[in-house]
Amino acid sequence: MRYVALGDLVADCYYKNIGQDKELIKIDGGSSRFNVVANLAARGNSTCVIAGCGCDKIGRIVLNSLMKLNVDTAFVIRNGIETRAYHITVEGDKHICTRTCPICGQKTWYDKPIVTTKYCRECIKQDDVLILDGLKPENIPIITTFSNEKVLDIGRTKRLVNLSNQEILDILQNRNIEILQLNESVEQYLMQRFGVENLLSLFNMLGPKFMIVTRGKEGADFVVKNHIIHKTLIHCQREIDDTGAGDAFFSMFIQKYYENDKKVTRQWLDGTFFLANKLTTSVVSHLGARGHLYDGYYPDNIDKCICKIK
Repeated sequence: MRYVALGDLVADCYYKNIGQDKELIKIDGGSSRFNVVANLAARGNSTCVIAGCGCDKIGRIVLNSLMKLNVDTAFVIRNGIETRAYHITVEGDKHICTRTCPICGQKTWYDKPIVTTKYCRECIKQDDVLILDGLKPENIPIITTFSNEKVLDIGRTKRLVNLSNQEILDILQNRNIEILQLNESVEQYLMQRFGVENLLSLFNMLGPKFMIVTRGKEGADFVVKNHIIHKTLIHCQREIDDTGAGDAFFSMFIQKYYENDKKVTRQWLDGTFFLANKLTTSVVSHLGARGHLYDGYYPDNIDKCICKIK
């Protein structure tokens, strides 16, 4: 069994303010599904990415970040376009994220994905567990036409707005979704849209085997069958950056869920939550979503701009 993430690779580029200017301080791999796979790989699980990225130096940095964790990158398509990049300016506990370079204003994002559903179908094995994030147009045919078991994180409402209620149900119901993770804002949005009064009703309507609702610093709710269990986080005293904390948290539950033959008990939940909580305290004490896994790439002498890296 492999854990497989699909889609185009993304770079996370971190900046800090130096007077009136911004300085690029770190480049690393990003995007939720690939962060989940990176965490799983770091703990010795079999992982693979079916993905696309550019042939530029940013692409090499992102690929190397996965290869150093022994993620299988044999199915990564590389072409002449520039690798997708998010630009994150860190200001204390705030993050400003854009798809354009904050130094030169150049857009560092292409819209049409390199990886197609057809290509995924050629590469995916029958027993692969698919790691997906959001109801993006490229994810929907993967969810609805692939018989593989899936774990899905819906962290934003943006892609839900353009779907009807029936379309959302058609996408999610009876699709072998083993674990569905939502954050609190998505939970409230869906409950309001569907007119359900409680989390258990939402769980029964969407139909995953196991559901997690993260509530930030308040902890998380876990739903299985007719039970809702709330767990409270133990907070990290040295929080630098919370980017990727939710991805790491999710990765621990995915791993332990399958190690326990997909059985969810109170004892299992207590133990897994303890491990996930411990992991997230490590994540937030480093800069970047994967800073707890390795050092990342710290650029030097590149004229301060990602767009100068070739």
